Formats: sequence, C-alpha cells, structure tokens
Amino acid sequence: MKLEFNLNLDDVLNAIGGQAVTIGQHLVFNEVFIDSRQSFSENSIFFALKGKKFNGEDFIGKIFQNGCPCAVISWDFLEKNDISEYSDKTLIAVEDTLTAYGLLAKKYLSLFNLQNKIAITGSSGKTTVKEMLYKILSEYFGENYVLKNKYNYNNQVGIPNTIFELNSSYKFLVLEIGTNKKGEIEKLSNIINPDIGAIINIGKSHLEEFKSLEGVLEEKYSMVSNMPLDSYLIINVDDPLLLGRYETDNKINFISFGAKNADLIYQNIEFNADENGYMHFEITYKEKTYKVKLKPNGLHFAYDFMCSILAAIVCGVDLPSGIKAIESFELPKGRMEIIAENSDNSIIINDSYNSNPDSLKAAFNAISELYPDKKKIFVLGDMLELGEEAEIEHFKAGKEAAKIADYVFYTGNFGKFLIDGLIQNGFSSDKIILFDDKKNFLEKLSTIDKSNSVILFKGSRGMQMENFINLT
Repeated sequence: MKLEFNLNLDDVLNAIGGQAVTIGQHLVFNEVFIDSRQSFSENSIFFALKGKKFNGEDFIGKIFQNGCPCAVISWDFLEKNDISEYSDKTLIAVEDTLTAYGLLAKKYLSLFNLQNKIAITGSSGKTTVKEMLYKILSEYFGENYVLKNKYNYNNQVGIPNTIFELNSSYKFLVLEIGTNKKGEIEKLSNIINPDIGAIINIGKSHLEEFKSLEGVLEEKYSMVSNMPLDSYLIINVDDPLLLGRYETDNKINFISFGAKNADLIYQNIEFNADENGYMHFEITYKEKTYKVKLKPNGLHFAYDFMCSILAAIVCGVDLPSGIKAIESFELPKGRMEIIAENSDNSIIINDSYNSNPDSLKAAFNAISELYPDKKKIFVLGDMLELGEEAEIEHFKAGKEAAKIADYVFYTGNFGKFLIDGLIQNGFSSDKIILFDDKKNFLEKLSTIDKSNSVILFKGSRGMQMENFINLT
C-alpha cells in the first residue's frame, strides 16, 4: 500500500518498538506490504505476518530478491535463521509482527487531522451500521471525504490495511471492529483512539472464547479505555447489559437509542408500508419527531439506523439530511439480501454471511413479520464458536424455528440439537430435512412445493451457506 507521507527508520522503530538488527541503504519508507507476491520498490517495508496456514517469514529471502529493502520479523526468526546474507538489507525484530503492524498504522493515523474517527462494534449489525453511516456521511460531505473498511475487514489486519489507505482528502474514518479473541477490541481501539464509538448490542457470539454474555460485554466495552475523555459513546439502552454498564460509567459522553428512555427513540413501526416495500417508522430526538423510510425491513434494521444516525449527528449532519440519505440505502450482500423473486411467487433470501443466536432469532422475526402469508423454508447451518453453549443454543434455535417454519433443511454437526428443539415444540419430523452436500440438498429440495414461499439461507461464515443458494 502506497503511503502519502514518508516514514524514516527512526519513525518505524519508535512506532513499533522494534530493533534494527541489520541496516541497509534505503531507510525512507512510503509503501507497506504484507503480501510477498507484490512488486516492491526501494521505499517498501514488509511485515512478515503469521497465520494458521502461512508464515510470512518463509518468504524473507524472496522479498529481498524481489527488491524489498526492509522486513519486520520476529525474534524467533533470528534464532532459526542465518541472517548474514541479508547484511545489506534492513531487518527489524519485534516480539509480534501483527502487533507491530497495528502500531505502525497507529503512527500513520496520527499524521492526519481527521474531523472524526468512528469505531463500531457489537455482536451483530456492525457492517450494516458502518455502511449506513458511510452512506449518510458520504452523501452529506462527499464520498471523497469518508474512508471506511471494505466488507468486514475488521480485525488486526483489516484495520491497519484501511488506515494505510488514508490521504489528506479524508475527514472521516468509519471502522467496524470485530473480535473472536480476548483483548482484540482493546488492541484495535488502541490503534484507532476513536472519538466516536458505538456498541450496537451484546449477544451470544464467540462464546467459545468469551464464555458468557458478561465476557462479551467486557470485550466490547474495552473500547472505552482507548477513547479520549471528550469523546462520545453511542449505546443501545434496550440491551440490559449495556444499560447497566452505561449507568455506572461517567468517563465520556453517552448518547443512547432505544424504544424508550433514550436520547433517540423509535415508535409506530410498519413493515412493507408502501408500494415499494419500505419499512416506515418514526423517531423522536430532542422533542422533535421525524418520519423515516428504510428499504431493509426488520426491527433490528431500525436499531441499526438509530445507531448510525446518532453517529452522523455527532459528525455534524443534520437529522433531516441523514434521513433523506438513508432512503436509498441498500444492504450489503449476504445480509437479508433478496436474491430472487420467482414466477411461482417464491422469494429467496440470502442471510448467509454469518449466524449467532441473536442474529438468527432476528432473521426469524423479520421473516415472520414481512411474509406472514408465505410458507417459510429455512435452510440452516451450524452456528460456530459457541463453545459449551453450542448444544443448548442450537436447541433453542430449533424451538424458535418451530414457531414459524414450514420446512427446515439443515447441514452441520449440531443438527441433532436443533432437531430436538423442533420436535419437542411440536414440529413434524417429516418436514425436517438433513443434507450434507450440494447434490443431496438439490435432490431433497426438489421434493417439496416451494410455491408462495420464502426460503431463508443462514449459517456461520465457516458453513459457506451461500454455496447452496444458486441451486434453488
């Protein structure tokens, strides 16, 4: 990635806490790379990141041969390799190259005079809130002034990658930050130091790592430790865990949204309220009431909008302009995305990007509210990373599905528990269909009448449920 500003060797060493064990000739850097396959210049610096299936340190010789003058490696590399052949290059040793990559991004971010840095987290809805906020800010200020992280690139690689895209034209940085490991939110927020933070909700995601809802809360709320004292935190007061924490913390400015007793409240929600299928509702802010039209339907999208519009207001957007901008908002792919409306009056909905107990229940509720007169066919896969809660949460999901589903297709290791939940709540066993591959799924789907139905695809990212959608 090409940088707007040059960084010299001392800048890099001071930022990442590294030690130069060899020093070459080219000591000014304006390109940062983590992919050894890129084309390097004499101003490039390469970070040898490590993953489950790769180790960037395996390619140090290759990147030097291809013209890269500097690499950041771990101390372990020095113990296992003879570096004498690299004496004309610059090798910087650190404890952890991933942490160092983030710290250099933090340094680079500090060179810009941004109006606002916004960090968005929560158990579900992060990408939608980020995209809504980007839509509002880019329409109000101009898209050349707003930088966001692409897709869901919200981890310790994706956040630095986005920051390295900054240039002086940007005034707003909009980032969703995610976690599946203790301490990750604290590390990411330390890189960003957001002056606007948002916590959308606390749900049952990554329980394998965080053990409980309280553990999820502590992880998400750790963002606050890296926010300046004059910053703003936007929270959902309808979430009891967030409400309890918010009421005992007065270090920063809080702005709240919810159904009542909040700075911004919603009321009079109506799904598919017009000929274009928009959801209509009202919001009240500072004793004034406004009408909102939103193309995505579902109560959780109203909450996502409230979170995003509050962040936009802090950034300087007037509320009517924000409401107008959101009318043309389209959901990102894989999130309650209508894939097809077929001649047999069936609708296919792709909500396959991810799944956890809260987002699955929200999807069920949305389908029930939006399509009361259609058959409901759920094509579901495992919810992953739930740890000891996996069996009971799949059982509960079965109970919820039993209330509204006409057919349930399932693939994954936790099918037994979801089926138990279905059957114990009166669901007919002959309407439960297990499948394990595309051919098997297609054969079984062809045996049922899909006319006048809504077919929902949903599962955790690792289940890749989108691979089955094109078969319908």
